[in-house]
Formats: sequence, C-alpha cells, structure tokens
Amino acid sequence: MKEKKINIEFMRIIAILSTIVIHVSNIYIRSFGNISNGNFLISTIYNACARICVPVFFMISGALLIKGEYNREKYLKRIKKFIIILAVWSIIYYIVNVIREGSNDIIKAMVYTFFDTTYTSKHLWFMYAIIAMYLVLPFINNMCKNLTREQENLFMILWMSISGLSVIYLPLAKAITGHSIDVVYPVPLINGAYYLGYFICGHILYERLKDIKTTKKYNLWCILTFVLSVVIIAGVTYYSSIKHNHLMNTMLWYRSIFIILESFAVFIYIVINSDKFKNPNINKIASLSFGVYLVHAIILFIIKDNINMISYSPIIFIPIFTFIIFMTSLLISFIMKKIPIINKII
Repeated sequence: MKEKKINIEFMRIIAILSTIVIHVSNIYIRSFGNISNGNFLISTIYNACARICVPVFFMISGALLIKGEYNREKYLKRIKKFIIILAVWSIIYYIVNVIREGSNDIIKAMVYTFFDTTYTSKHLWFMYAIIAMYLVLPFINNMCKNLTREQENLFMILWMSISGLSVIYLPLAKAITGHSIDVVYPVPLINGAYYLGYFICGHILYERLKDIKTTKKYNLWCILTFVLSVVIIAGVTYYSSIKHNHLMNTMLWYRSIFIILESFAVFIYIVINSDKFKNPNINKIASLSFGVYLVHAIILFIIKDNINMISYSPIIFIPIFTFIIFMTSLLISFIMKKIPIINKII
C-alpha cells in the first residue's frame, strides 16, 4: 500500500471504533427515562463524538474510488463480492437472532433476510447503501471528472444547505405550523441520498488536501469545528429530550449539518496530518476493520444479553465495552482472515 494512503487507513480505524462507540452508547441513550439525566448527557456526548463513523466511511470510499478508470471486470467483481458478503452475513445474523429470540414467522423472515435488516442486524444497512453506491459509481465518476472547481463548490454548498440544514428547518417548520413537514420532491443528487454527498465530498476534499501540509491554523480550525459541533449536537439532543420527556434524536441524524461539519473536521485533520500516522501497525489493523464491522454486533449481542449495561457508569464503561468488543472482533477477524474460503466473506 502506498504510504501516502496511510491517512486513509488510519481513518478506517477511527471510523470502526466510532461505529462501536455509537452502538454501545445507543443502548444508554435509548434507555432515556431509565437512566439518570447525567448518564444520559454523558452517553449523548460519546454518541455525538462518534457520529463521524458513517460519514467518514463514505468519504474514504469517495476519496479512493471516484475518478478511477472504469473497468467492467472490476466493477462486476466488486458488486458480486459485496452482495455475497451481505447474503452470507444476513444468514449468519438471522441464525444468531433465531438462537437469541426465536422466530414467529420463519418463511417471512427468510424472505426478508436478504432485503432489509428486520430479521438480521440493523448495522448491515450500511452494506445495502455501499452496494447501491458501487452500482452507480461509473456515472458518479464521469460526473466528477467533468466538474469544475466552481461546480464542486456549488455542489458542497447546496448539499450542506438543502440536506444538512434540514435538521433545523424541518423541526422549525413543525414548531411553527404544528404539523410534520417532509420534502416530497427532493432535489436530485443533493437531497435524495445524504450518503452520496459524503461520497462525493470525500473525493473533492481529498483531492484538494492530499498535498497540503498541516499548519497550526488548520489544526486549530479542525479541532474547534469538531468540539463546537459536538457541543451543539449533544446539547440540543439533551435539552430537547429533557423538555419533551423522550429521546429527541434529530440532531444525531447523519444528514445533520453539525455531523457534516464534525466529519469534515476529522477527515481534513487526518488528511493534512498524514505524517503523524506512519506506523506499520495501522495498515494491519485497518485491513481487519471490515471484518470488525461485520462481527462486532454479535459480540455486542452477547454482552447485552448477559449484562445489564445501563447499570454501569457510561463515562467509564462505554470505553470499556467498546474496547472489549473491538479487541474481540479484531481477533475473530484476524482468525477468519487466515482460513481459506471464510476469508472471502470478511
């Protein structure tokens, strides 16, 4: 692997760790009313910090894949690979859920297993999204190759304004009118699928920043943007949830302008500080990150089914549970990578 991509590999590790933090902290914040307000606030802060995971994953894919030369064989091979992986792990998680909970409608469950996450595991939604992205990659490639810098700027502005600010103007419209308002006719490319924006912006930002050397000013802006975004996300989520006496998670949506900003801050910081991540272990751990993503929910299920997680202090045990899940999943992924045939699905 080229050394200049080490920053991308480090981002994979940050993203998968953040994914686990979200899934652990979700157990706390979704127990609103059954935990103290202080513990709810702490777990919300953890969750807000970790919300960069999905955006960063999509931005990594955009940085690596957009503007690559179209190769029909590679195109079909990539899609086939991910469809097989999704099918196999859907079956695995279906079996896990049968063991955990049983199934009242086996036929319906078997049919749905390959089309949504109802009977498998919710974290597999990302597989559907990334397969969809790979399907349209040739078209995105051609579009991005012909965008001028001004058009790239316009795309990012429109996407951040129309999609990102929806977490502000839609609740505001509801507060004023008393009715939920949705965008019936979303703007194509801009508001139809928020993860497409991350995908394209990952490419745009990486191409502009990969040769830029860090300065204290850039680093300071990235840190301030991240911290301020987290404060707003966690603060608004906490305040609105307390006020309405139930979890209000609008600010935790991945399309939120504040999650966009904190994700951009992390992405930019790591890209321009690539010299700080020259460690051979980064590549080794990053190569197992996809396996960790696939496996980690099983470890979380085992912990959740045997331990009352919310009875433990989130400030200490969200990191502890995250570490246990990550290290166990990393070991399982490492072992599976060494086994012929099985290494094809991880």
